[in-house]
Amino acid sequence: MGGLRSIFWATVIIILAVGKLLAQETTCEQTLNGANDEFNSGRFYGVPGMLADCIRDGFTREQLQRAYLLLTQTYLLMDDPLAAENSYIQVLKANPEFATDPAVDPIDVVYLSKKFTASPIFSMYLRIGSNVSPVRVIHTIEPSSGPVPIDTRYTLKPGFQFAFGVDWNYNEHLALSTELGYAFSPYKRERFNVFGRDRQEFYDKMTWVTVPVMVKYSFDRFRKSQVRNIRPQVFAGISVGYLLSDKGDIQIFNNNLTDGTLTTVTASNPSVDFIPQRNRLNTAFLVGGAVKYKWKLQYLFAEVRYGFGLNNLVRAPFSGISMQEFGHVDDYFRLDNLSVSIGYYHPFYKARKLKKAKTKSVLKSVKKTGNENKEE
Repeated sequence: MGGLRSIFWATVIIILAVGKLLAQETTCEQTLNGANDEFNSGRFYGVPGMLADCIRDGFTREQLQRAYLLLTQTYLLMDDPLAAENSYIQVLKANPEFATDPAVDPIDVVYLSKKFTASPIFSMYLRIGSNVSPVRVIHTIEPSSGPVPIDTRYTLKPGFQFAFGVDWNYNEHLALSTELGYAFSPYKRERFNVFGRDRQEFYDKMTWVTVPVMVKYSFDRFRKSQVRNIRPQVFAGISVGYLLSDKGDIQIFNNNLTDGTLTTVTASNPSVDFIPQRNRLNTAFLVGGAVKYKWKLQYLFAEVRYGFGLNNLVRAPFSGISMQEFGHVDDYFRLDNLSVSIGYYHPFYKARKLKKAKTKSVLKSVKKTGNENKEE
């Protein structure tokens, strides 16, 4: 019985709490509607007092936006510009991406809005994805020469990467970005006719820490599209990479001809450390593009980028035992990187007054709206 009594009273408390919240929300919505009626009737001085209690602890974020926008209009008509500015700041805090519409909002509110912004100064993001690393050979070095030429083939192998980044937003379109990233970038090389008839496989597994610096440009929307919650972006920059580790697996298939019969003997040398043979610093020129999808006040994004390796990664092409037993030598080469990532982008909005107001666009918008009305 004691257990049933506890469940009963817990249920009653929950029902009362939910009912109180619903009643409070309904009351504050009615209060906001009443304040609108007061404003429309020309009784401006009573509006701030009507909204005070619900502003303090009753409005939802959407209701706060409407309430402070109403207060902005009220204070402008009451000739109190400082209170109007403070109210509009609160509009942007309730909804950082709020924008006035000259076709709907009063012209004095539209004009005032051009003095403020809530665009983020800094934004942070995380991305993760897959990559492949094309090898660009600078100079081929072969382990042997003979009547049959050696055939070398490089093959792409899938890797992965993740990164944490920060954008410093110069304005709504232009940003300077930097990242701290980790990348696993493997590739495979096969050589045929080594020592006349043998085949060699080399699977190189590199891990990097990367620090790119990029300039990004974001568009409001795709060209001629009216969809504004999808924003395309392009970027370019320079990346500096440091080689953390480089492990190579070498396998050779010795094709021996004995009494007219071809037999194959396989030998392997896994996890050879190639760091002593590598230049560990690498710079790359980056280009890429992304598409950001607005999700509430944050963004989800997908991006593609290509890094053109600028440095030769091979310091010593001959690698001791690997060369003697397996005939392995490195070509001099640069390493590119093609990556595809998805990520989460978090802007840190900051409502503030601009040093220079963007009021020139208001007159253009009003003129455009007037011309459209005449045509109709």
